[in-house]
Amino acid sequence: MKLIQLTENYLEFLLEVRNHESTRQFLENDSIFSIEQCKEWFQSLKSPWYIILVDDNPVGYIRTNGNEIGCDIHPNHRRKGYANIAYKKIMENMSIATLWVFEDNFAKKLYLNLGFIETGEYNIIRNRKYVRMIYEK
Repeated sequence: MKLIQLTENYLEFLLEVRNHESTRQFLENDSIFSIEQCKEWFQSLKSPWYIILVDDNPVGYIRTNGNEIGCDIHPNHRRKGYANIAYKKIMENMSIATLWVFEDNFAKKLYLNLGFIETGEYNIIRNRKYVRMIYEK
């Protein structure tokens, strides 16, 4: 597995993952985006995002915004450990990482196993608790 910086060539793949209902239900912003909106967003991107490749095929992506990170895996490639490996790779060079997760998201267990702890900060979004977690080396 390798991480490569997101390029415009991968935006349609990114939207296929991001706009899927099974992904959107666990995102703070659950809107569906068009390719035009995605291209506009990509042009203004400040922190790099990364495509997760397995045998040169995209399986998901890592989101970054400073120290805040997130990962979305394509529905056809979930539960194979790709997010775990991708988080470990992206966090190799980070002394602090934060993320937000819905309390009922099965991925929360992954974050705990990676060493994230809850900060006590949370929001209520769509009647669900959305908690902030932090990892410190």
